[in-house]
Amino acid sequence: MHFTALLLPLLSLSTTTLVDAKPTHGKRSTHLSREFNPFRRAASPPPESPRAVKVRRAKNGKSVVKKKKKRGTCQAPVHANSTLSTSVAGSATSSFVAASSTSTSESSVYPSSIYPSASSASASASAPSPSSSSSSDWYLVETVQGSNFFDSWNFWSWDDPTHGTVDYVDAATAWNEGLVSINSAGNAIMKVDTTEQVSGGRKAVRIHANKVWTGGMVLMDAVHMPSGCGMWPAWWSNGPNWPNGGEIDILEGVNAFTENQVSLHTGDGCTMPNSMSGTQSGQLTTGSFDSYNCASYATSNQGCGVRAVGDETSYGSGFNSVGGGVYALKWDKTGITAWWFPRSSIPSDITADAPDPASWGTPMAHFPSDSCDPYKYFYDNFNIFTNTMCGDWAGADGVWNYAGYAGQSQSCAAITGYSRCSDYVLNQGSAFADAYWEVQYVKYFNSTTAV
Repeated sequence: MHFTALLLPLLSLSTTTLVDAKPTHGKRSTHLSREFNPFRRAASPPPESPRAVKVRRAKNGKSVVKKKKKRGTCQAPVHANSTLSTSVAGSATSSFVAASSTSTSESSVYPSSIYPSASSASASASAPSPSSSSSSDWYLVETVQGSNFFDSWNFWSWDDPTHGTVDYVDAATAWNEGLVSINSAGNAIMKVDTTEQVSGGRKAVRIHANKVWTGGMVLMDAVHMPSGCGMWPAWWSNGPNWPNGGEIDILEGVNAFTENQVSLHTGDGCTMPNSMSGTQSGQLTTGSFDSYNCASYATSNQGCGVRAVGDETSYGSGFNSVGGGVYALKWDKTGITAWWFPRSSIPSDITADAPDPASWGTPMAHFPSDSCDPYKYFYDNFNIFTNTMCGDWAGADGVWNYAGYAGQSQSCAAITGYSRCSDYVLNQGSAFADAYWEVQYVKYFNSTTAV
C-alpha cells in the first residue's frame, strides 16, 4: 500500500517477469526467539482525541486546520517497545497488550490510540498439540468471525495515507450509516457509501486488527470483495516504523483487475534470489527498479511483487464469480508464502482448522528467507482491510487510462466515460453497489516448530 506516481512502464513481458502496473508503493537488530508465541492483543482504543491537527493541504494556496484527519505517509505506524515473554519448550506464550494512551513522536500526525501497542504483556497459555489424526504442525490461536467480528478491529478515521478519494469513517458512523454490518449468514460486511454525488471523498471503512504478531499463519475467507473501476481494496499487514517493520500485501489490486498481486516492502537489505522458478505459480513483476530488491527506499517504494498471472479468479470480479475463497499467508523460518484457494478448492485441513501447508502444492507467491530474514525485516505486524478509491495507484493517469494488464481488457476511462478517477468516484455513487467486502472469518495459527 505504498506507491509513488510512477506510471506504467511499457516494457515487453517475458515468461518469468512482468511489467509492474503498480505505480510503486524492516529492520530489527535482534531476532525474536522462535519459541515465542508471536501473537499479542491490543485492547480497543479509547475515544478519538478531539484535538485538532494541522493539515497542510492546498486550499486556495493556504494551509487549513482540519479536525481529526491528517494525510501523511503511507505507513500505519505501530509503537512496539517491549519484547515478547519467554516460554518453555512445548508451549507458547500469548501476550495481550492494552493500547497505549501515551503520546508519541507521531501523535501529532496520527493519535497513538488508533494503533496496536506493545506496551504491556499479560496472559499466557500452553500450545495445544496437533491432532493425532492430522499431520499439521499448526494450531489455532484465534478466530475472528460472526457477530463479534468487528470487536477485533480498530476503525481508521483519518485521511487516506495513499491519497484516495475517500472519507474513512469511525465505528459509530460506519454502523449508523450501514457501512458495516453482520448479514444473515453471519458474515462481516464493509461497504462504500453509494450516495450518487458527494464532495471531497466517498465514505468507506478501513480497519486495523488489534492483534500484533511476528511469525505464524493467518487465513482469511471472503465470499465477496470490492471490485470495479475506481476501487483499490486490499487485505494486508503492516509493521512499526515503516518500512523497517515490513509490509505484506496479501490480496491487492485496482480497478477492473482480476489477477491478485502479493508484495513485500521492507527496510534496506531484503532481496530475493535471481531465480524463483518452480517455487511459485505467480510471476515476479518488474518496474523501474530492481525487481529482486524488496527495500522500499531503494526502489522508490516499489518493493518486490508477484502477480497471479492467468488466475483470473484471484481478485476482483473473478474472485466474486466463484464465491470467493481463502487466502492463506504463512510467515515462518522458510520465508513468507501466500496461497489462494477458490471456494470449490479449499483444502479439507483448512476447513478442519488443522492447516497443513506441506499438502497445499505450489503457492501463489513465495519469498524465501535466503537473503531476507523474515524475523529481521518483518515484525510486530497487524492485519488491515482497506477499501479506498482512486489514490496513488487506481487513480494514477497511467493506470486509469491503461488496459491489457492483470486481466483488465479495457481502460477505466473507456469503461466509465470519465477521464479522471476522482470525478467518476464523486459523481457515480450507484456504480459502487458491488464495492463491498463480505468476510466469513480471519483465523490466526501458530506452530512450535515452523515459526
